[in-house]
Amino acid sequence: RQLSNLMLSSANYVEHYGLMRGKREDGRYERVQPHHSWNANHIVSNVMLYHLQRHSDHHAHAERPYQCLRHFDTSPQLPAGYFTMFMAAWNPPIWFAIMDKRVAEQHGYD
Repeated sequence: RQLSNLMLSSANYVEHYGLMRGKREDGRYERVQPHHSWNANHIVSNVMLYHLQRHSDHHAHAERPYQCLRHFDTSPQLPAGYFTMFMAAWNPPIWFAIMDKRVAEQHGYD
């Protein structure tokens, strides 16, 4: 059970790190879109995690079965598969070195 919790928490962290939904004028947040999560279109992640790495399509179409989830080239892309990214996330200096520049690019910062 602890391993399951670690994997779920790691996946949520990796999938959403640094990406934000905008707040609308009425105080509610914008609808979840594909650009609100990171994708990792890598074969091992695809096979081992039942298309979990196609998380952006899940955000856009929550009703779509996992085996039908699609890859979006326009969504933020992780530089490696989930297992590699989990290892990086468990080592914060490595994670920040890999991801912070990608987050800045997603938000249009230098």
